[in-house]
Amino acid sequence: MFANPLIPNLADFTQFAYDQGVPQADLATTSPYLAWAYNYGLNVTITAPGDMPPIIYIMAVYNLAFHQLLKVAQDVTGQTFFATQRKAFNLLSFVTGPVSSSGDEGTNQSLVVPKWMETMTISANDCIRTPWGLSYLDYSMCYGSTVWGCS
Repeated sequence: MFANPLIPNLADFTQFAYDQGVPQADLATTSPYLAWAYNYGLNVTITAPGDMPPIIYIMAVYNLAFHQLLKVAQDVTGQTFFATQRKAFNLLSFVTGPVSSSGDEGTNQSLVVPKWMETMTISANDCIRTPWGLSYLDYSMCYGSTVWGCS
């Protein structure tokens, strides 16, 4: 899958983005959005310890970068991939966290909010919205439940 599976790189992230369903007609390989998202993922993801297989860290970088790409990339004329994804994952609205209790006259529900969610940053809370953001958070939480977005 990757041209260089030992270090994160823009060419492999670009291929990763296409593999996630981004149409090449909507995002050229020279698009600045790819570089912006890749650099975000690279600079925010905590560097893996030396004994961890490189691909685990690389996938965390690419997943966070792809989550960011969905938020910032603009569709080219005639394409709607990014607008559709932003709407599907509700990426353009502010969400403060999970609902802990709701009800009306006939129904009632309550959820326990885990302690680790109480310390989440806005960025980490945003990552919960997409499978790629969740994958990145899974990696980050390997370093502890209070480490969010540090590098």
